[in-house]
Amino acid sequence: MRSKHLTEFKKELSELNNCLSHYIFVWEQFHIDNSNKLIKQKNKLTTEIYSANVNSNQFNVKLEHLNTSHQSTFEFILKSLFLLAYSEFEVYMRTLYEFARKADNSLPNLQVKERIPDDIFKHLNIDTSLSFDLKETWTFDYIRLRRNRITHSGGQSKGDLADIIKNKGNALQQFWTTKLTNALFGLNFQDEDTNTFSKEEIFDFINIFRLLTEKIDKIICLKIGEDKIIKTLETDFKSKNKTEIKSWGVKRSLRKFISYCKYEFDVTLTDDKIEKLNFGEVA
Repeated sequence: MRSKHLTEFKKELSELNNCLSHYIFVWEQFHIDNSNKLIKQKNKLTTEIYSANVNSNQFNVKLEHLNTSHQSTFEFILKSLFLLAYSEFEVYMRTLYEFARKADNSLPNLQVKERIPDDIFKHLNIDTSLSFDLKETWTFDYIRLRRNRITHSGGQSKGDLADIIKNKGNALQQFWTTKLTNALFGLNFQDEDTNTFSKEEIFDFINIFRLLTEKIDKIICLKIGEDKIIKTLETDFKSKNKTEIKSWGVKRSLRKFISYCKYEFDVTLTDDKIEKLNFGEVA
C-alpha cells in the first residue's frame, strides 16, 4: 500500500528540486555569458548594461556588486526552500492522519501546535522505538529543531539542537552517508551553523524526506489496515460520485472503484473483497 498523500508530497519535493536546479543553471549560465562584462564594466549599473530588461529599474546596482547581491538572494532562496519542504512534510503528515481519523473515528483531532510527526505517532499508537531506527528519530528531531531555530531566531544552534549536533551528529552523519544511494552531498550534522544552507544541503534534505516518508507511509497504512482503508475509500467514492453511480450501474461503478483504490492507496482488490462491495444502492 501507498497513500496518494505520499505521491503528492514526493511530487512537491520533485518540483522544489527542479526549481532549485533551474535557478542554479540559469545563474551559472548568466555568469558564463557575462563574465567579461562583469569584469570590464564593473562600475556600470545594471540599468545601463541591461536596459532591455524591463525589470532592470527594480534592481539597479553596479555590476561589481552583482555577485554579492546574488549570494544574498541565493541564501534566502535556499532557506525558503528548506522551510517550504518542511511545511509540505507537515501537510503530508496531517492529511494522512486525517484520513486515518476517517477510518477510525476514535482517533483524537490533531491540534495546530502538536509536534509533527511525534504526536501523530502517539495518537496512532505507533511505537517509534520498534518502527524506526533510533537515528531516524534523531533526524526527525534535528530537522524540526533546525526549522524552529530558523523560524524563531536563527544563528548558532542552542538547547536540544546543540545537543543533537554535539552528541549525535557524528552518528547521524555516518548513518545517512550509508543510507542514501549517493551518500550526503553537503549536509553536515555536526555543523553548529544551522542558519545557512548550501545548495547541496537542500538536495540532501529532499532525499532524506523521500526516504523517511516512504517508511512512514508504509507504517501508517499498515496501522490503519487494508480493510479500513478500502471501507473509507468506498465511503468517499460513493459520496463524490453519488449521482454518477446511479447512471453507471453496478459493473461500471465497481470497475471505477477498483481503479480508484489503486490510484488512492495502491490497493489491489481481491475477488473476496470485491464481493463484499455494494454499489446496488447509493443513498
